[in-house]
Amino acid sequence: MTLGPFEDAAIVKAEPVRRADPMADRFRERYGVTAWYGHHTPAWWALVDRWALVEGATPEQLGEAIMAARRMR
Repeated sequence: MTLGPFEDAAIVKAEPVRRADPMADRFRERYGVTAWYGHHTPAWWALVDRWALVEGATPEQLGEAIMAARRMR
């Protein structure tokens, strides 16, 4: 197979990273939310009560954003 002008381009196999994240587990246990670290953003994110997507630069800021979202509801 030839790629034409893209012959020298890198080929990347995109697969989601599936690994246990202790910090995400702590957010699930403490706040009952799904949380993750966005490696491309770089920020912490959480889906609060299935209606609000919040972010924080640090885990502490994410915790504050989660509580603020819950107060707004």
